[in-house]
Amino acid sequence: MSEAANKTSKQTTSSNLSDNSQSFIDDQQGGIGNQVGVAFKLPASGIIYYDSYVDGQKYQTGEIDWIVEGNNYRLYINIPYAFIGPFVFESRGSVDSYGIAPAIYWTQRGSKPPRYSRFDRNEGGGGQMFFSEKPEFTPALLPGTQDRFSLLFQLASLLNGDSKIDEAGSIRSIPVVDYNTLEMWNFKSYGEVISEDVPSLGKSVNRHYALMQRENDPYKRQVDIWLSRDLEWLPGRIRSLESNGRVLELVFKQKNPILPGTRP
Repeated sequence: MSEAANKTSKQTTSSNLSDNSQSFIDDQQGGIGNQVGVAFKLPASGIIYYDSYVDGQKYQTGEIDWIVEGNNYRLYINIPYAFIGPFVFESRGSVDSYGIAPAIYWTQRGSKPPRYSRFDRNEGGGGQMFFSEKPEFTPALLPGTQDRFSLLFQLASLLNGDSKIDEAGSIRSIPVVDYNTLEMWNFKSYGEVISEDVPSLGKSVNRHYALMQRENDPYKRQVDIWLSRDLEWLPGRIRSLESNGRVLELVFKQKNPILPGTRP
């Protein structure tokens, strides 16, 4: 893993605004109130395949479908794991002044029933959350809130807009929804480096982000992601160290285009 430069950490929120960046334009870029826009560009649609590993042992190929049409997107993830069954995730929504704006997010593990999280947004990007797993829990929705997978594409879109953001040692804060939680996730950036952290790409330009520990996370996962410039800053590698010591990992294999006109 790349080491961070010896710099004082700087805090950045996903909805923070850069004074010298270009404004959002049309349906994918725009401002609300006194907001100054940040540069933002969605990655092109595609089907991305990943080799999946558990504790270093290779399993079946995982798949991420990323489909964009106009102002709407669909993100579908299928990660097969032996004995456990597939992990399936889907996120659907649109793009607003804060970037990717999920409307519905659901997850399913193996044969268990799916669990839903619904984003009831208002015109300002805020609103209220609703969870099938915890109906009585309806926290306020912050502008810029992501689900646990849309946040990867939010980061990619921000980097596509301005690859100079998140210098080594800085901290980016993103409000993130899972199947029954809404929390601020803080990612430490290790900056842009030339490395072989994504083996299938060889020596390439990557950005490493590490999820900082959350005090109230019962699972105490340690999550590292490597975003690759050759992939429009989409994830080249994702590594999750679980509380039981098990390591789950996805490593980029290939990306295929999606035919124009495919609807989210």
